[in-house]
Amino acid sequence: MSDALAFGVVKIAGMEVAIDAHALEQVINWPARLQPHPQQGGALLGMFSLRGRALPLIELRSLLGEHDVSSHDPLEMVAIVNHQGRRLGIAVSGVSDVMKVEPRNLCRLSGEGNAVALLPELALLDSERMIYRLDLQALCGLPQVLTAHSGDVNQEKQVQDPARELHHLLLFECEGKRYAVDAKAITELVDRPEMLPSKLGGDYCLGVVNRRGVDVPALNLDRILGIECPATEQARNQTQLLVLTSREGYRIGLTYDRMISIVRKRAHEILPLPRYGLREPALFAGVVGLENGEQALLLEHRALVERQETLSFARIYQTSPPSQDALASCLAQMNQTCLVFQASQPFVVPLDQVLEILDMPEHFVRFAQQETHLLGSFNLRGEQIPLVCLSSLIEGGTPPDNRLERVLLVKGELNSFGLVVNRTDSIETFTHPASEHPEGWEQSVRVRGSVNDRLRSLVSIGKGDQVRWMTLINLSNVVRGLEMTGTQGDIQRRTG
Repeated sequence: MSDALAFGVVKIAGMEVAIDAHALEQVINWPARLQPHPQQGGALLGMFSLRGRALPLIELRSLLGEHDVSSHDPLEMVAIVNHQGRRLGIAVSGVSDVMKVEPRNLCRLSGEGNAVALLPELALLDSERMIYRLDLQALCGLPQVLTAHSGDVNQEKQVQDPARELHHLLLFECEGKRYAVDAKAITELVDRPEMLPSKLGGDYCLGVVNRRGVDVPALNLDRILGIECPATEQARNQTQLLVLTSREGYRIGLTYDRMISIVRKRAHEILPLPRYGLREPALFAGVVGLENGEQALLLEHRALVERQETLSFARIYQTSPPSQDALASCLAQMNQTCLVFQASQPFVVPLDQVLEILDMPEHFVRFAQQETHLLGSFNLRGEQIPLVCLSSLIEGGTPPDNRLERVLLVKGELNSFGLVVNRTDSIETFTHPASEHPEGWEQSVRVRGSVNDRLRSLVSIGKGDQVRWMTLINLSNVVRGLEMTGTQGDIQRRTG
């Protein structure tokens, strides 16, 4: 077994610096806001917020004795480091590599001063490339370096407790504000619905949308939440609809501007929202911290859909209460949610197979390996995620020229993979339960299939006149196939 050490390599002061991979949580863009600190000056640039926790931002160049930095690349990113429970952000110019180094290839340096203490070892990779290893113990021990504690031991044990439920949250934007809602609570998402005028006055109900034979009122979310929204005309031009269903089976729709992503959050990562001054505090479940210090308001979907003021709109359009059979069917469908996406052609996948939906990262290590369909890899909360072009994998050729905008994070047996697709279209529900679903078309990823294979993988989504037939793909099987291919490749290289 190799004793090679894993590092993430960043650029600082014109140098490449290796940070132990187990301590490097992630690299983010420069925070939008820095708060001053009484100790600020020299190495400490200030404090910033990351997912609801305050972190100090350290300028390493001053600790290394750098004075003239005009010739170096500007500091545009922050490496988040966790050394034995002490966290901080280090200002860097960018990320250059993820690599492994054999201990025998590290050269120990000697001397005095901070520069040698912080960079005590050097890896000479070739005649032109030298990489310094950052000593995190020495860095955190300097009196001018401020660190934040990641939490006590008991809290860490709670975080690692498998009984703690992992929530999938849909992030969306409405009139310039970001909201989140539990993805399991969503009956469907409708892209550009045909909306008929409302027979009700006022700005609460913007119209009505017929979905599967049911008239669903399209409500103004900000007005329901009691948030001032002077841009009434903008609200009327919103092009997306999020449909929720009450316990009795009544459906309401919330208009919004665009879907951002789906993220995973545990309960301890959702912060309480101060209730002072809120008109409808019961409709908020907390605040979700996002990348770069941004935040989203988490909706309490149960209170939102069950409140009498909201249900009154549904009862006006859905005049007869739903039958118990219809309610049971609705509840069953809520557990059969699926994601519709484009990867050179339209596909549908069970939503529970997708851990997260992310934007295509701007910064990642690029490989462009056409034979393996690998675009590169990126850092997600300290884990390197390979980016695989799903369109190329399916078509078996060069990655398409059309835009690759979304990443579907899917967990395999051992690793997570980022499957890159053109776009995500909507969240829907299957017409039939999963036990009646055919085999997915992912068989054609490993072995070229026939047209009959494609036909046998068709599955219906929706109800009534909204039923569509789409190609089902099992992404869990896809990533297992990728893992198997990678394992076989490793065996061949070792025995070849």
